Amino acid sequence: MKKTDLSSKRMLVVYAVLYISACLVLAFIVFTFVRNLSASYTGVGLNPFQPRQGSGEATDDADSLPTPFEVLATPQPWDGSSRVTMLVIGIDYRDWLRGEGAPRSDTMMLVSFDPITQQGALLSVPRDLWVEIPGFGHNRINTAYMFGEASQLPGGGPALAMQTVENLIGVPIQYYAVIDFQTFERFVDEIGGIDVLVREEMRIAPIGAETSIALEAKPYHFNGAEALAYARVRKGAGDDFGRAERQQQVILAILDRIVGFEMLPGLIARAPSLYQEIASGVRTNLSLDQIISLAWSAFSIPKEDIQQGVIGPPQMVEFYTRSDGAQVLRPISDQIRALRDELFLQSSSIAP
Repeated sequence: MKKTDLSSKRMLVVYAVLYISACLVLAFIVFTFVRNLSASYTGVGLNPFQPRQGSGEATDDADSLPTPFEVLATPQPWDGSSRVTMLVIGIDYRDWLRGEGAPRSDTMMLVSFDPITQQGALLSVPRDLWVEIPGFGHNRINTAYMFGEASQLPGGGPALAMQTVENLIGVPIQYYAVIDFQTFERFVDEIGGIDVLVREEMRIAPIGAETSIALEAKPYHFNGAEALAYARVRKGAGDDFGRAERQQQVILAILDRIVGFEMLPGLIARAPSLYQEIASGVRTNLSLDQIISLAWSAFSIPKEDIQQGVIGPPQMVEFYTRSDGAQVLRPISDQIRALRDELFLQSSSIAP
């Protein structure tokens, strides 16, 4: 009788071990399936960059846009502990329409913030800066995007532009955003325009307008087309540096508009539908949920804690005319990196 009881107990132990093992195997299979499904899901990422074929016209790619997903009622702040740095590249989609191939970048700006110190920085990079572009020798820095796209390098134009700027500045760049002009105009109109203090008389020429607009030195409320024209105007020869300052002025005016009118919650609530509308004009390595988390944290930074810098004369660049007559800017590396330290290291929680 005792032997029978012992045998029964042993069988129960064996059955229990087999049952637990089967459960573990099944759990592992389910975990692997879900993990692989999540890794392969691309519905929250922006689709490959496709410039619009005309102002305000629908594109043939509309049906291929990712399906919107439900946004969390309370967005989660960016959970990284290291400084976040993004290269923002502005391009003119009309270059594609004219059949000129991949364009040169019109604007290059580093946008950065430290989630711990809650401080940010804007650094504009002039497009005529003469630098070494990995694999392509020396050229103007605005050709990096073009070379990367035309040569179909891994990561394309954004990857080569990021590497070129990293080599110049010495700051790791994790993300990029390539934005065409029409998409920028669309977003400014979405927030109801921006208020800008024009500091000197000038004329702007909005894309598609029949005539230019004369501006006086006074405050203006710009719509999207006017804001873009103001940010791009080049008043006088070689005034890319004033142009860079105006671009930063426009960026901060957008910040003022969103924060001052408490628009961020509404924009986030509309993020999926708005994303559908602008996705064809934006190319980035951020998913939509990452964009929302970053925006929720970045827009909480006080404007006075955002430092601004422009790589310009006379300390950081010198004007130079090449043998072929091309006028370029030669960087003064130690001075550029001194500005880098001021913008990115002194306001960072991480020591140099």
